[in-house]
Amino acid sequence: MAQSSPLPPAMVAKEKPIGQNIHLHYNIYVRGYHFVNVDADYVLHPWGYGIQTHLYSVGLASWFFTVNLLSTAQGHFNEAGTRPLSYDNRGFSRGEELHTHIEFDHAGPHVTVLQPPETGREAMPEVEFRQSVDMLSYLIGLVHHMDVHQSCTTGQSVFDGIRLSYMDMHGPFKTTLPKDHHPFYTGDAMRCDFTGKQIGGFSIGSPFKDAKATPHPGSVWFVRDPKAGLIPVRLQFSHPKIGMLLVVLQTPPYLSAVPAQAAPK
Repeated sequence: MAQSSPLPPAMVAKEKPIGQNIHLHYNIYVRGYHFVNVDADYVLHPWGYGIQTHLYSVGLASWFFTVNLLSTAQGHFNEAGTRPLSYDNRGFSRGEELHTHIEFDHAGPHVTVLQPPETGREAMPEVEFRQSVDMLSYLIGLVHHMDVHQSCTTGQSVFDGIRLSYMDMHGPFKTTLPKDHHPFYTGDAMRCDFTGKQIGGFSIGSPFKDAKATPHPGSVWFVRDPKAGLIPVRLQFSHPKIGMLLVVLQTPPYLSAVPAQAAPK
């Protein structure tokens, strides 16, 4: 792996869009095919954050693959990264209505809603479970950590209400954005490389346990927009079941005066 290097002047934090809602629109490609879109709205304050994402199938893919999920998270920033308060995910996927709600406190995550119910899962590793955050808080924490410390070398356990995973991130590395899949941004960027693997919540007797427990590689690219600040513009990773996933920002960030709901001070 290449050695990480300091952020170039254009990537170092200057003015931040504090308190403004930032809207980002991404296309998601599965094995090269455009199946899904995701719209992300988030607001950042020095003390905390609020984020909402809408994941939905598009085009011909929606004829045989339907997903429509709305997810939200709130939390605070601290020296360690993020301290989430709540996470909610609801909508339609895999042929049924889903709803997961998680509350966080000093003892870790507490699942208050899980529909449909899940049974037949292995126990979680206690320490990693107690220290885990939701995926949205992890992603917004990564942006915050890059912005404040100019580093993405971190490790964090992530809980989705059923499964516990561990993300090991390194970087950043100076690079150039790939030009495939019609990205809005081109040119210089900073890339963070990571591996992710499931460490808890395995289905008892699952034939996929070894594959899920194996580290799977990925990368995320950042650019600094003059108005929106540091933003993730590309993400790719290897999924143990469906292969390579690619997420590419398609439009410029849109800032509005009506913010997403951030955590209280």
